[in-house]
Amino acid sequence: MSMLPRQSSGGDAVGRLLQSAWRYKGLILAAVLLGALLGDGWAARQPAVYEGVTRIFPTAMGSGSLPGEASLPIGEPAQYVRKQAEFISSPVVLERTVKLSGSRVSAETLGQRLEVDAAQDADVLTIRVVDSTATGAARLADAVAAAYQQVLGQQLQGTLRNMVRQLRSRRSQLKASLTEMDAELVGRPDDPVLRARRAAVTEQLSAVQRQLMEADAAAQRTRPSLPRERAAVPKEPISPRPGRLVAIGMLVGLLASGALAWWLGRPPGTLTMAPAGGR
Repeated sequence: MSMLPRQSSGGDAVGRLLQSAWRYKGLILAAVLLGALLGDGWAARQPAVYEGVTRIFPTAMGSGSLPGEASLPIGEPAQYVRKQAEFISSPVVLERTVKLSGSRVSAETLGQRLEVDAAQDADVLTIRVVDSTATGAARLADAVAAAYQQVLGQQLQGTLRNMVRQLRSRRSQLKASLTEMDAELVGRPDDPVLRARRAAVTEQLSAVQRQLMEADAAAQRTRPSLPRERAAVPKEPISPRPGRLVAIGMLVGLLASGALAWWLGRPPGTLTMAPAGGR
């Protein structure tokens, strides 16, 4: 013997399904409500996650040049922005952020919560940081931007101080050369080669003096200002989303109860015993 389902038209199947749904509408409604409650309960058990967002404009600082250096060539700002996006996630910036914010999270944990996006069509970096509180998320986002500015400023100051040391060393060498040439000119005052060499060294010394004055002035300035937007305190968490979980729970309840109603409302004898092939 074998189990053979009876053949039925599609219209009859849909009609029976609707009849079963109407007959067991109370069961379906209860299952949908139960799914909604379960979804809402699940959402309530999930920890809230808020996202703080701020934007900074790094080329306002990076597009300038140091004394005696050329400015960034055309097309370079885009590459500079991408590099700065990676630099913001570096340990030195993360550790400074933790100190500035007074947060109890470690630099490693902060790195996992941090996301930095470099815009493709604009010189903008978007910093996103998640936290369990709205104010904490906004504070961390602002702290990341402030830490980046401080670290970048310190690096610039270090570069300027190193440049000043090199220029002063070069100035001393040139002055020593001039002293030697002046001593030689006492014995050979009409030597054209010696006078030409002295003139060239004098010109080099003037250029070094000019660069040294510019570097000294730049090193004495306050840390460069970095235009940025202050992070707003988020009003709603990005996770969990109760509405989505409730909708999922209702859908699961509807499908499960619909399948059960169809099974309970199937006509008797849907599956019949039919003889197998002849002996």
